[in-house]
Amino acid sequence: MGFGLRQLFVAAVCWTVPLVIRLLSGMPLGREVWVLYAVPAALLGITSGLRGAAVAAVMSGALIGTAGILTRSISELWSAVMVGGVSIFIGLLFEYERNREAELREEIGNLQQLVITDPLTGVYNRRYLFERLTTEVARARRYRLPVSVIMLDLDGFKSYNDKHGHLAGDVLLQDVARTIREALRQEDVVVRYGGDEFAIILTGADARSAQVTAERLQSAVKATGMSISLGAVTYPQDAVTAEELLKRADYYLLAAKAGGKDQVYALQV
Repeated sequence: MGFGLRQLFVAAVCWTVPLVIRLLSGMPLGREVWVLYAVPAALLGITSGLRGAAVAAVMSGALIGTAGILTRSISELWSAVMVGGVSIFIGLLFEYERNREAELREEIGNLQQLVITDPLTGVYNRRYLFERLTTEVARARRYRLPVSVIMLDLDGFKSYNDKHGHLAGDVLLQDVARTIREALRQEDVVVRYGGDEFAIILTGADARSAQVTAERLQSAVKATGMSISLGAVTYPQDAVTAEELLKRADYYLLAAKAGGKDQVYALQV
């Protein structure tokens, strides 16, 4: 929350009124009047925590001290000390509250990330896929942009698991997921769709770009010792909804498998 004009006006009034009364009357003011200086401390404490309250404490002490010097009186010394102490205490309270809120926001963010993240590979999970793809399709429709989806899975993964064991299979999936992420743009979305199957959302990518990306992924994953089959679709040529895109991409993936594996299946560009 920023320190706006309204807060600035209130702080200025609370700082000015006791000072003006003190200078005009020439009489020491009671501590209950100088307590008004706690208001700016609270306002600055809310916006800037302990640092803001410390600024308010210095400002308040300086004003009270100035009033004492101009009136040749040191009776306000204890008022200055009290106001400074109250200001710092207020700042500590708000600093604690700010830190606690920041920790809670971070914890909530971490929990939200866990809900949409695949624990094995670290990429997004299937739960996140449809929600994100629906958003991307809506954005593509609004701005008349393309968006593409690639579905892929590993050829012979079951045989690899049977031969090397499930732990080795898990390590392989982690390597493949990392390889896929490294081969894509930062804005692209990688999802573990299930088992050894992955889905990729290519934001703003037309059919030709999707084909090129799929071929790049095919080449990159071979470095892990495995081949992959891929199906690539593009909005709006292949389908116009998120559900239809996923169904068509899965169908094209099956076609790539049926056609001999280790290939990309897509409509001719």
